Amino acid sequence: MSNTVADIAVTGGVVVNSREMKQADVYISDGLVDGVEPAGSGRQAKKTIDADGRLVLPGIIDAHLHPVYADRIDTLSQAAVWGGITTLVPYVGAVKAWGMEGGLVGAIDTFIEEGETSSVIDFGYHCSLVGENIETIAETMPKLIDAGVTSFKGFMTYARRGMLLSDEELLQVMELVTEHGALFAVHAENGPLVDYLEDKFIAEGKETPEYYLPSHPNIAEAEAVFRALTLASAVGCPMYLPHLTCKESLEVVRLFRQWGAPSPLFAETCTHFLTLTDAEMTRRGSLAKVGPPLRQQDDIEALWQGVDEGTIDVVASDSGGPMMEKKEPLFEKVFQAPFGFPGQETMFTVTYDEGINHGRVTLPRLVQVTTENPARIFGLYPQKGVLEKGSDADLVIFDPSVRHKVEAANQHVKIDYTMYEGRECLGAPVLVMQRGKVLLEDGEFKATPGQGKFLPRKLISHSE
Repeated sequence: MSNTVADIAVTGGVVVNSREMKQADVYISDGLVDGVEPAGSGRQAKKTIDADGRLVLPGIIDAHLHPVYADRIDTLSQAAVWGGITTLVPYVGAVKAWGMEGGLVGAIDTFIEEGETSSVIDFGYHCSLVGENIETIAETMPKLIDAGVTSFKGFMTYARRGMLLSDEELLQVMELVTEHGALFAVHAENGPLVDYLEDKFIAEGKETPEYYLPSHPNIAEAEAVFRALTLASAVGCPMYLPHLTCKESLEVVRLFRQWGAPSPLFAETCTHFLTLTDAEMTRRGSLAKVGPPLRQQDDIEALWQGVDEGTIDVVASDSGGPMMEKKEPLFEKVFQAPFGFPGQETMFTVTYDEGINHGRVTLPRLVQVTTENPARIFGLYPQKGVLEKGSDADLVIFDPSVRHKVEAANQHVKIDYTMYEGRECLGAPVLVMQRGKVLLEDGEFKATPGQGKFLPRKLISHSE
């Protein structure tokens, strides 16, 4: 035990990491964790925070969101704090639909500047690529990596939005990613198949919400996952699969892991795919439109099994989308409605409620997929994702006895609806801290815009 006086002591709580839960006290000095010591060690601190009867978690990391629609990083970062999230790693890029034209380097610089001015929590970025970026990607990728953007994303669908990359373009990017030791993510859906089915339904006058899921069948995702991993295996590309939704995709991931390539291979799902089914399309119409789509209860069960057994490495929010006024009028024209819905503030609390209170997963495993794993995968560990000596003092005091109801009126994003309207949840953050500074305490928001820092991330080959 250190004899020095710490700045802050968080005492009396149950500290949770990816391996265990233990009664312990967390000591903080100069914005860093200065030690995790047995409860009642007697070490002195200038300030003591009582966590008795509550859980002490590493700050949650959301590694998948889109601050390019109704909500930008300013409001998304504020909502994140209310949900116990202390680090964001959004997808951004030079996409015309996102208001960004010109080169990738300039676009990323603009997003970094926006975050440093307006984000209340620390953030990094992934770089999304579209067809017009491919011609210059060999020159721009090293520059982005030097700036600390070390993960890239391509799309296997959305040709009509100018986002689909051909297999040849995917291979080109994969070879560069492999050469530079970066990480590549793909939105895995068979785009031509989805477009064909959508056109078929429209021609038949079948444009209402119940036809959205049939236009994006499970096999369209699973085939794209298989193809993406086949391409990646051929060139040795490290792969990350965001927002997996169905049991067939998990079988493909298991198969390729059994084969041993590509390596490494990481898989992600999102809170809404763990909790909501396609029934929401009937109930909420185009408000529930997201890509890939909400699926069926057996897919939810398979995804939870994947989280529990380790097939799924990360749970994220994929938060982002338009206001209700841009989606709701298209209830009867679902294929014309825009994609996406909010989920920033509910990411961890709803996942906790569904996973822990319904006995689907252990708390250390839930903490692992929302803190340590994303930190390790995206080059932020051990600065983030863990409470140990020398790490950033990002932590959440979480009270498992707090009951609260999710309503659009009590959310902190601009988007004016929530897919969880009226859901009763048990468990909520009561204190959120970043780098030793309290951002939220007992319902009082204390963070200020510009308080967050841009996090240049390590290459995957250099991260622990």
